[in-house]
Amino acid sequence: MKIVNRISVLAVVAAISACNQSAKQQDAVKTDTAAVKVVDAKIADATNTAQVFSVYYIALKNQFLKSDVAGIKTAAAKLESKLMRIKGCAETATLANKIATTDDIKDQRTAFLMLSNDVIALVKGSRIKTVAIYVDYCPMADGGNGGYWLSLDKKIQNPYFPEQMKECGSVKEKMN
Repeated sequence: MKIVNRISVLAVVAAISACNQSAKQQDAVKTDTAAVKVVDAKIADATNTAQVFSVYYIALKNQFLKSDVAGIKTAAAKLESKLMRIKGCAETATLANKIATTDDIKDQRTAFLMLSNDVIALVKGSRIKTVAIYVDYCPMADGGNGGYWLSLDKKIQNPYFPEQMKECGSVKEKMN
């Protein structure tokens, strides 16, 4: 029983810290944090993390597949609102805000690279068990440095190059 309690505590700690970015990522995104709304944040759990991932993150990724700047902005604003409600995800919400407040799709995709890394960590920390989740990777994203994203489908649909290389990439991990 003590082992189960310790595992539960470790899972909660991992979920809380999952949204916290590295100092390098924080320096890369210079956003006016006063624009981010302050709400009563709750500790990340499988339910609210599952909703952030399956409803809001996936909607944002799908808008990137369409290269629809207005749709991207709308989806990012909704994701920002949900992320602000998860304790420890304020910096990730700031990335969503950056996506929601720019009209430059290149800048939106750059912020999506970092946001995806944070959401991947959040999902891994919460151990969502309801669906298969794929961690996909494109080696050409981020100027050849590579970039990750999450998907509900095994088939690659690259949000970084949907016009030129929609099928570029590979599944790096399957969660659940």
